[in-house]
Amino acid sequence: MKILYFSYVDLDTPSACQTHTLGILTGFAANGCRLDAIIPRPLVPLPQRELIRFHFLSPYHGGRLYVLREVLYSAAFLWSLCRRHHYDAIYARDMDVFVGPRLCSQFFGIPLYLEVDDTPVEGTYPFLIRKAVELNLKLDYRQAAGLVVPSLPRCRIINRQYHVPMPKIHLILNGTDELDWGLLPSKAEARQRLGLPADSFCLGYLGVIYERYDFATMLTAMATCLPLIPNLFFIIVGGGPGLEQVKRQASDLGLADRVVFTGFMPPDEFARVLPAVDVGLMPLTKAAVLEHGPIHTKMATYASFNLPVVTAGYSLEGYPEEVQSGVLLMPPEDTAALAAIILQLQRNPSEAAGIAQSLHRYVMHRLTWKAVASDILAVMEKSWKPQTAK
Repeated sequence: MKILYFSYVDLDTPSACQTHTLGILTGFAANGCRLDAIIPRPLVPLPQRELIRFHFLSPYHGGRLYVLREVLYSAAFLWSLCRRHHYDAIYARDMDVFVGPRLCSQFFGIPLYLEVDDTPVEGTYPFLIRKAVELNLKLDYRQAAGLVVPSLPRCRIINRQYHVPMPKIHLILNGTDELDWGLLPSKAEARQRLGLPADSFCLGYLGVIYERYDFATMLTAMATCLPLIPNLFFIIVGGGPGLEQVKRQASDLGLADRVVFTGFMPPDEFARVLPAVDVGLMPLTKAAVLEHGPIHTKMATYASFNLPVVTAGYSLEGYPEEVQSGVLLMPPEDTAALAAIILQLQRNPSEAAGIAQSLHRYVMHRLTWKAVASDILAVMEKSWKPQTAK
């Protein structure tokens, strides 16, 4: 299958956007697909892959003025490629204001698949512009042969607010990279690199630090557990607009010397740090749980490193059975519940290992990027017709 891929995201910050974009491209290629990928030009050259041809827009700036320019430029670029090549599908993610994939799908008769990785309308817009963006998304969703959505609440929001029939919406969770276990350091070695005691018990967080994630509850639960777990530490891998606030929260709770901030790290360096972690945390705030649900990108990465995963939410119903049984669920913003889970895992290491191994097996079988791409291709093949020269 030959796919035209489009994504306008920040590829310079080692965050979920970068990881997901490169991961899904690699997954498609691993399944034998040939791809033309239109993405912002990263500051560091991307590794070349045999079945992927990269076509670059201007470097990602993020401001609305730059986005307007890229809307027009990307549409012209996509149109040019569709005129010169024959594609079996167009795959695009986080469309928002972009129109090129839909117009090319309509004019050239190529099936369009959209991945909705976040809130459909991202960011804050003035009222009239927001309505225009919502209209653009409705047209996108109407044209699409299928939507790939990694969040159950988001599936329902798209169905309810944009009137997309549920059979057109496919819940496919985000993936992770496969690990070479022979190259991973031991837990003691990883902790030594971070300057932590070998016998410490370490909480972990991976990703962007901002208001969606409930660091207040995570840090307060840690402070609650500290008298009972004297060697307790918190390793935070990432950065973002909320970094200084989290540092202040840690300091106010007397945890400044117990929290390690590594900054952003590219995925190929996770293996230096995550083996030091005992529990992977990803609780959202109450408001964020209602919009995004309990399961998001971090789960597969934590599980790939054999970590128990703790998240916040009201139910795991609707997610795969292996996720329901393998993820530890706490009520949102419930400090006592999170502290109880941390204490239970620390006091029962064999139970913690069993929970982690169960989820690890599922993730390595069904949520590597190759497996995720295979699930997406299965959706595509339902409407796929090989394009022939006109």
